[in-house]
Amino acid sequence: MAAAAAAASAFLLFIAGILLPTSSSAAAAAGPYDPPTVRDLMDRYGLPRALLPDTARRYLLHDDGSFQLFLDDGCVAEAGGYRVGYDIKLSGAVAPGRVTGLKGVRVRVLFAWVPVTGVEVAGGEVTISLGPLRKSFAAVGFKSSPRCISGAAGGDRFLIGLDF
Repeated sequence: MAAAAAAASAFLLFIAGILLPTSSSAAAAAGPYDPPTVRDLMDRYGLPRALLPDTARRYLLHDDGSFQLFLDDGCVAEAGGYRVGYDIKLSGAVAPGRVTGLKGVRVRVLFAWVPVTGVEVAGGEVTISLGPLRKSFAAVGFKSSPRCISGAAGGDRFLIGLDF
């Protein structure tokens, strides 16, 4: 009986020795998961990359379309003659051609920072929602990502983190 158990044990070790290298080499060949970049997601959802500064690199995207997007730091940028403020964390819901419930982005209108609540892309236009107000721009004006203004720690920068 002991000889049969020893033979079975040796057989199992032999099989394990054959299978383990195969499965670990298959896992190594597959490589680590490489999720789409923020730019790839913008393309996938039909949104212009120029809606976000280049410092937007990390995100969480849930099955229901809700997301959190993280910038390296808060940012104030010039875009289309407007000053736009981005928090370190943006959130909302994304669907093809649209972002709703957006939080963490503001645009300076006259002397006030107004929250941007949504973006819609259709028919060659990008429509920005500022609460109940909407303003449309030609999509061709959204070719390159806005660059954060260096030295923005001055007058406007402290307003980015405030919720209006």
